Amino acid sequence: MKHSFFLIVFLFCVNAVNSQNIYWDFYHDCNLFVIKEKNDVLKKNNNPLPLWNFIQTTTTSQITDIQYSGFFNCWATHNSTGLVFTTNSGTSWISISFYDSTFTTSYNGVYFINSQTGWAVGGAMQIRKTTNGGFNWVRQIPPPIAGVLNSVYFFDQNTGIAIGRKTASFNSCVLRTTNGGNYWYEIIATTSNENELFAQFWSNSSTGWICGRNTLLKSTNGGINFTNYYSNIPPVSNGQNALLSIHFENPSTGWLGGSNVDHKNIYKTTNEGLNWVFQDNPVAQYTYSQINDIWFININWGWAAHGTPFSGTILFTTNSGVNWVIDDNTNTWFDCLWVVNDANIYCGASGGKIFYTGIPASVKKINENLPQKFSLLQNYPNPFNSVTNIKWQMLNADNAKITLYDLTGRETAVLVNEKLQAGTYEVKWNAGNLPSGVYYYKLTVGDYSEVRKMILIR
Repeated sequence: MKHSFFLIVFLFCVNAVNSQNIYWDFYHDCNLFVIKEKNDVLKKNNNPLPLWNFIQTTTTSQITDIQYSGFFNCWATHNSTGLVFTTNSGTSWISISFYDSTFTTSYNGVYFINSQTGWAVGGAMQIRKTTNGGFNWVRQIPPPIAGVLNSVYFFDQNTGIAIGRKTASFNSCVLRTTNGGNYWYEIIATTSNENELFAQFWSNSSTGWICGRNTLLKSTNGGINFTNYYSNIPPVSNGQNALLSIHFENPSTGWLGGSNVDHKNIYKTTNEGLNWVFQDNPVAQYTYSQINDIWFININWGWAAHGTPFSGTILFTTNSGVNWVIDDNTNTWFDCLWVVNDANIYCGASGGKIFYTGIPASVKKINENLPQKFSLLQNYPNPFNSVTNIKWQMLNADNAKITLYDLTGRETAVLVNEKLQAGTYEVKWNAGNLPSGVYYYKLTVGDYSEVRKMILIR
């Protein structure tokens, strides 16, 4: 568990955290859900100063990992012997308990390869598998090692990696399976003590990274062997550097998040991990500040989930981490991130809260020539499955707004709302969790407006 680094201080302070509604000041026109204190899921509506409304989940425990599976299903492990699950995008939640008289432990990681098959891992080397969407879970038997598992990942239905620590020495533990978890075996990745492993990131079935306390491992053969890259990270003053999260956007460029006494909580590499450079950010100066998770959707746009014993923030960057800004600043410990189709981002936090938001679409100018009139063109492809493109023409400079509506006329999203120069523009829209059906999109520029119909097919 990532909270173990400052667990004593955190437990002292967590009862003082109060639930509250939150405003975010960056996204003006997108749906947003965020996990909040006291078991709340907050939804950001489509208006310039969005209010976060919320739904309660069925746990008040800390969310430790989250994954989206299918169009409406989301699984989240928590530190109270189980998971919470939704089949309707968070309108209601189902609680699954793995409690028995032998194993009472937190669950720290979850991973689904499709909507039916997934694994969950946790304390006491617990590994559970489902093959029917989570209705039934079967305990899998790990090697005879006492310890804790923090993360699990599968390349396909057969090959997977689970990581954590051993109880006796807090030494790293890496388990691998090639038959869906029916048999797990241990890989000796490091030999020093007190180097618990927290997170893993795999670019493909061959290349992956694992990070932990004073540890940064890389594999180029699917986890059969690892090389330690930790010496490439600038040393910290007391020699203790907890690396809690990792993300690579391409083979060369990646980020690490974590915590140490020097407040160096975000690092970036541009040469495949050979060198790492600290990226300053608004929370780096906080005492016991740590980056629990980090995720980029392209080389420029990324988010980081941050927590201290006293508060938490979600950081955001649009320039590859050169500058980080605070998207949300509350008395909440933010712990884990998950992005779906570059359209929605989820964030898990203390108190059993899960947030998610629509990621704003980017407008692209595709023609500098001056059009003869304002015009809204038919989207393509149409019908479409999840992703489509909308093109329009601007006769002169003005504010352009493109609004989406469902068949009943209810506004579902605002894709564009900004001042544009004359020319031809295009925006890509990902329908995310929306169900199949007929939708309308409307262009408004001054007194001009035009509406067209599109069809979403799942």
